[in-house]
Amino acid sequence: MNASPFVTGRTAPRIPSEVKALLIALQLSKPDTSSLMRLSDEEWTRLLPFCNIAHLTLSIAQLPSNGFPQWVVEQLRTNLADNALRFKRIKATYREAAKALDRAGVEHIVIKGFTQSPDYVAHPRFRAQSDIDIFCPPNSILAARDALYAIGYKSSGVKVHYAYNDHIAALVRLGDWRWRGNPFDPEMPLGIELHYCFWNESNLRIRVPEVDRFWERRTTREIEGFSFPCLSPFDQLSYFSLHILRNVFIFDWIIHHVRELAVFLHSHADDDGFWQIWHETHSTSLRSYEAIAFFYARSWFDCRLHPLAAHEIDKLPATRLSCLQCFSGAALEIMFDQNKKSVWLHLSLLSSRREKWKVLKRALLPRQIGSIRSPSVNVRNKRVLLSAGRPLWQQYIAYLLSRSADYGRVGIITLWRGLSWHLSRHFRTLSPVVNGHNTY
Repeated sequence: MNASPFVTGRTAPRIPSEVKALLIALQLSKPDTSSLMRLSDEEWTRLLPFCNIAHLTLSIAQLPSNGFPQWVVEQLRTNLADNALRFKRIKATYREAAKALDRAGVEHIVIKGFTQSPDYVAHPRFRAQSDIDIFCPPNSILAARDALYAIGYKSSGVKVHYAYNDHIAALVRLGDWRWRGNPFDPEMPLGIELHYCFWNESNLRIRVPEVDRFWERRTTREIEGFSFPCLSPFDQLSYFSLHILRNVFIFDWIIHHVRELAVFLHSHADDDGFWQIWHETHSTSLRSYEAIAFFYARSWFDCRLHPLAAHEIDKLPATRLSCLQCFSGAALEIMFDQNKKSVWLHLSLLSSRREKWKVLKRALLPRQIGSIRSPSVNVRNKRVLLSAGRPLWQQYIAYLLSRSADYGRVGIITLWRGLSWHLSRHFRTLSPVVNGHNTY
């Protein structure tokens, strides 16, 4: 295994130094916290808010803290304590929702969230969770919604973006709670998202028919005395890998998901029994999609892989593997510098020119413009901007100008990088061979 690109500096050069220090500390084969120890207070002041947005705060809180500034240690301890109390609310919220669904005769499974424990994260207390994700068969999704309405939930009213269209608008029950700047607030209510598909073929333009069998293979698990229906371990790995792939395609942040996947792969690298059943249960096509997520996990966090998992990466078509090697850092850089370079990976999975054009156009052209009172007016890349008392119309004009400039810049860079990648592959293919050696 080669050193992680973070160590060599060959990938994602736009990542700030303090974040690179964190990522090196979170490596799985050879973690190194020495760079974190050398961070200044100013760098920690930038790093901790980023970790909150990226859902890495509780990961850093589990690292050896010797050498961290005392105020950082105390902050991380407070975060862990708050999230431990928050898990009690998570359990109570789920139990209440599950009873409501049972009374309505609606079958369901829980996806993501606390179901990631213990294979992807040691304990739910070490995982940030702001909502509960529940899957119901499509023909019962409205009955599930009505059952939750009956116990006081309401639609958030937020229009679900096309790319997130595998669940209806989130259901919320805020009461008199108010945001106080603490993402681990034990009193913060949880929303509930009702999912009606595991993979949205119509939006992502890729058919993964085997996901329909996930529901048939569902199982029941237990954590700390409460049980819940969920995906089988093999299908959970598949769904989570597809979820990462989906978020790559919609240019969302995936770093905490990839870290959790890397933890699973690393800790199961010697589990021959698991991987043999996984190989027999999932088709060649499904395993090829999972292998893309495995590539991200190994590249970003230097995790060990079972030979069967590693073989699936090696079997990827040359074009797809080349695309991953060229653009895998783009999904990291996107947290600091908007880009759409990952669209080339999406296009590499499509065979129809018409579908490729639709995906490319959707990536490079604005899909919607927020209204003047939309929360998105003062948000850039998940970070809230300070309005400094400016009139609303000035904030809106700044939003329109910024959005237009970003789309123009990102579009040009994306097309140029894609063209450069295609040309490099073309010349590599055409380069002359002399005495069995490539002379390019």
